[in-house]
Amino acid sequence: MNRRVEWLADTLRAECDALVDEIIRLAKQKGYADQTSSMRAAWTEATVALNDSLAAYLSDPLRRDGHSGHNNYRTDPRFDRLRHIAQAHHDAGIPLELNNGLLKLYRRAYRNRLGNLPDGAREFGGDGDGDGAFRARLDDFFDEVELAMLAPWAVVAPQEAALSDSLRRLTRERDQYFAALESLRNPVFILEEDGELLTANQAALQFFLDMSEAGALTYRLALQPHRSELQAVVDQIVATPGTEWRSIWMQTRQGSRCFDIRLRTVEDTVHKLERWQIMLLHDVTEHHQAIGRAREAERTMSLFLAAMSHEIRAPLHSVLGAASLMKGASPDKQEELVGLLDIAARSLNTTLENVLSFSRFEHQAPQPRPVAVCLREALGDLVRIKDIPARRQGVPLRLEMSPDLPEHVRLDWSMTQQVLGNLIQNALRHDDGRGVLVGLRAEDGTLVFQVADHGPGMPEEIRDMLAHEPAGLRPRRTGQNGCGLGLAIAQRMTLALGGRIAVLDPAEGAAVEVRLPLAAASPAERPARPGAPEDRLHQNCLLVDDDPINAQVTAAMLERMGLSVDHAQTLEQAHALLLAAPDAYGVFLLDYRLPDGTGPDFAREIRRDPALAEASIILLSANADWVRASPEDAGLFQAILEKPLDATALGKAIHGKTARPAAGAGGGLLDGLSPTARRRMAEAFTRGWTEFRTMLEAADPAERDSALAALAHKLASGAATFGLDAIAGRLRRIEAAHEDGAVDAATRANEHGALLACSLPPDWRDRFAEDASA
Repeated sequence: MNRRVEWLADTLRAECDALVDEIIRLAKQKGYADQTSSMRAAWTEATVALNDSLAAYLSDPLRRDGHSGHNNYRTDPRFDRLRHIAQAHHDAGIPLELNNGLLKLYRRAYRNRLGNLPDGAREFGGDGDGDGAFRARLDDFFDEVELAMLAPWAVVAPQEAALSDSLRRLTRERDQYFAALESLRNPVFILEEDGELLTANQAALQFFLDMSEAGALTYRLALQPHRSELQAVVDQIVATPGTEWRSIWMQTRQGSRCFDIRLRTVEDTVHKLERWQIMLLHDVTEHHQAIGRAREAERTMSLFLAAMSHEIRAPLHSVLGAASLMKGASPDKQEELVGLLDIAARSLNTTLENVLSFSRFEHQAPQPRPVAVCLREALGDLVRIKDIPARRQGVPLRLEMSPDLPEHVRLDWSMTQQVLGNLIQNALRHDDGRGVLVGLRAEDGTLVFQVADHGPGMPEEIRDMLAHEPAGLRPRRTGQNGCGLGLAIAQRMTLALGGRIAVLDPAEGAAVEVRLPLAAASPAERPARPGAPEDRLHQNCLLVDDDPINAQVTAAMLERMGLSVDHAQTLEQAHALLLAAPDAYGVFLLDYRLPDGTGPDFAREIRRDPALAEASIILLSANADWVRASPEDAGLFQAILEKPLDATALGKAIHGKTARPAAGAGGGLLDGLSPTARRRMAEAFTRGWTEFRTMLEAADPAERDSALAALAHKLASGAATFGLDAIAGRLRRIEAAHEDGAVDAATRANEHGALLACSLPPDWRDRFAEDASA
């Protein structure tokens, strides 16, 4: 029998939701729904109570005679829970006829749903057989329930009619308030004046109990044990000093959340009911987390700027100092000062490259591009370059390479060189004068690079940084000159190359070891040794650049290398020169942006010509990253060089090694040009600058202007050539503002105003007039 009872109870629980749906449907159809609660939980509570009573009724073997006049239905314990519901209805002002009408709807819903139960229900049908006997037992149950639920209305005083109507209206109003509270996404608690919890909305149940039934705390008796849990939440808030709380962290079923909380007292001035309180919780977790991230970013940037101040100022001081010394210096000192200026400028450039790498690596890990490299030659060249500042600092720089090294390896030497360059630069900075050692050996399938100095040793914070995976690039205070930025970038690059970097423990000084995978290059991959310059210099170079200033500087560099240069300002002119002498050019230098197309467009046409398959094509651009971001475009060029152009980089791109300038030539961009040529270039730049300012004053910041962007691009290179760095930077910002569709009008207007505030140096015209007279 127990198993059959359990089966019946389980069946009724499974049917509960369907019964509630059917009852609500009938209540709407018969006009009862608008006079009762709008909370589904209220209907569910009544259905659960009926199910429990029905299961007990049907399984009682001693009571199978139906209703009886000898039974006292006022006290029958079988119907205690249902009499409690009837009493609540009576106290809420529900009239007897409405209560009985609802009970008849329940009877019909149960007959509709339970008439289709499996055959197991027939065992509860009494003396008869089949479904008819079971439905008869259902009718007996509802007949007795109806008698039991009459008790609260048995004695009704006449004065209670008005009170019943008022209570009914208040109940409907309460349900309307509940419906409004349930629509809120944030938790809401309703409290008595003394802080005792009355009810809570669905969002509060979700946050603190992980339950989501609307009105459940008020209507569902099964949820009453959870009231103490929510009361504890309320007590925690009220115990916090103050009357309004902008930031209270609380533990919820969704983890720790931060709430902005308001507590308001509400008073019923019409019916003079007791005052109550409403507590509104607004989830501001994401807002606080965003503020925390912003503050951390601000703190990191402040630390970065403070740390980089010394890094940038030191080489900048050297640049400015050397430039100042050159004014009025004797000719025999000029060459020495030019060398000093070149070293300081390169140091500044390295620091700025680290800053750019820092910004880039925060969003995207570096991507290595391994190629075949002659290892001894590459490392020897790097040490020779670093030996120049080492000798000026009076620090010996020594290179030791193991004799069993492979001649050629597959390696991204550009990234490897930056890693080693940062390590060597740090070692030179801190060495006490006894010298820096750069070592390389092969060991267990890896290349082991080592850089050691005789300085004060590695700070503990940097040791800790290199010992762990990088969580994020950020500068660190080291207690010494520098901020560890170069080492952070070196670590990120080493990991991208598949290697690891570690600090060793020498007897004195500091030693850093870099291990990279050793991959030998196949014979087919090994780079061919560059031939003598005369092997390639018998051919002409076609320079395509619409900026006359850049063209003159570039042409001067090329001619100092021994090349014969033809210059075209447009792609149309370049096509005409190629048509006249299709096999005359072995080297092409192309600007990115041209009046009638782009450098990549022309490069594609050259590559399609079998006669020019072996030609060297080099791109010159102030926006080199745009091209490198497109593998299809980048693959067209032997090299991609950034403006302002460096003669050494240009020589390497053309010859495969460092070009040697003609004797007596300086390293500046204008070196080798006559005073007359410099003056003509300055006049051309002045005309372009005047034209641009006129266009800028008339331009509408609300509209993107491609012509303005093109002229800004051209003038930026000229400004950089003359050392007008501030103007060059502003011009590039104008170009970007009119190229990028995401930039708004206000930003463009700010950039316009900033550039219009710039002017050429006061001695601009006199500077080049003196050159001409000289």
